[in-house]
Amino acid sequence: MADQPEVVVVSGHMVDAPDRPDARFPEGEVGRVTQEVRTAFERWHVGPGTTLVTGAARGADIVAAEAARARGARLRLVLALEPDEFAARSVALPGTDWEARFRALLEDADVEVVDAPDDDDVFERTNERIIEVARDLDPRPHAVVVWDGQEGDGPGGTRDFVERLGAGEGDGRLVVIDPTSGADRHNQG
Repeated sequence: MADQPEVVVVSGHMVDAPDRPDARFPEGEVGRVTQEVRTAFERWHVGPGTTLVTGAARGADIVAAEAARARGARLRLVLALEPDEFAARSVALPGTDWEARFRALLEDADVEVVDAPDDDDVFERTNERIIEVARDLDPRPHAVVVWDGQEGDGPGGTRDFVERLGAGEGDGRLVVIDPTSGADRHNQG
């Protein structure tokens, strides 16, 4: 399909741990966010000619990777750490199936590990690498960002990713889904 993107890059908040003081991506919003991701992929005709590049954390990354895989897209996962350490830090959540979903995606994806567990900047470098991989395939990739517009909890958060990506409001290749409000901040394209 002529208007099918070659590449979709995805980043966003992890689903909140139960002890998170301020909601950023509540578990109760996963279904709505999943539907909004699917709607964006349908509108863009994501399919077998598309590669999805993401980091594979619980929440936005896994939701989008599953939706892309269901449409026949190729998956390219760029992990900040080796899979077991990454799962412990950025995927597992007691009483949920996030880790099983992550492990299933690993089986269907090309996986690259940035890995520097003693380096506080590993998540920033992973954002940089995700965007680099996407731009190597298509200099102007489409992007889905699941983000509340706020500062992150540390280096390499969603704000860092959005700034590195350089896409802005009004760009038809960008969809920003607010995981806290029940409505898109801006849903372009």
